[in-house]
Amino acid sequence: MSYPRPLKERERVLEDAFFREESERLVAGMRAKKSRDEQFEGLSSVLGLRDPAIVDPLLDLGLREQNAAALVLAPLVCVAWADHRLEEKERRSIHRAEKAHGIDPNSDAGRLLEIWLEHRPHESLLDAWAGYVHDLCKALPSTERDRLQRDILSRAQRIAHAFEKSVFRGSGPVQAEKDVIAKIAAAFEVATGKPEQSEPDTLDEVIRSTT
Repeated sequence: MSYPRPLKERERVLEDAFFREESERLVAGMRAKKSRDEQFEGLSSVLGLRDPAIVDPLLDLGLREQNAAALVLAPLVCVAWADHRLEEKERRSIHRAEKAHGIDPNSDAGRLLEIWLEHRPHESLLDAWAGYVHDLCKALPSTERDRLQRDILSRAQRIAHAFEKSVFRGSGPVQAEKDVIAKIAAAFEVATGKPEQSEPDTLDEVIRSTT
């Protein structure tokens, strides 16, 4: 099965936004071809899926471990950096998510995640992620799509609350974090056919924002 062009473009835009301005060697390594079995194991680990009836069609669509890693981690990174600073408790929450999804900290994806935990990513990351979710969820069974939505939103909420008891932050998530979480939720609403609040950025606009 050929990889549908819109989703292929979304994948590259998401990866470019997530790994913007980073080592070409690492990115090239992440995009290198692996055996089908290796691809299956990597994707299964990140998404928490073992059913070949679900994973194999996703592999046929071109979904791989590296873009799946961006899929599950990008929104968490955006929430953590929403107030333009990353606290240690937020960092630990993201590392727990990394471990829960079976992402090796010493892998290319793990090393690149560490770069984004040290340096706030480009603002286009969340837009690129939302566009990717919009297209990818069309290929996911509704049960797995809902599970992915619950997992990402619950982890995003935990990150937003991770530093809530600090005397510097007050008693809950700041508005910027709430806005990011709302955009994460909206991406899944678009994917499931619920009314959009506003028109999303076009692909060309997202690409321009990452260059």
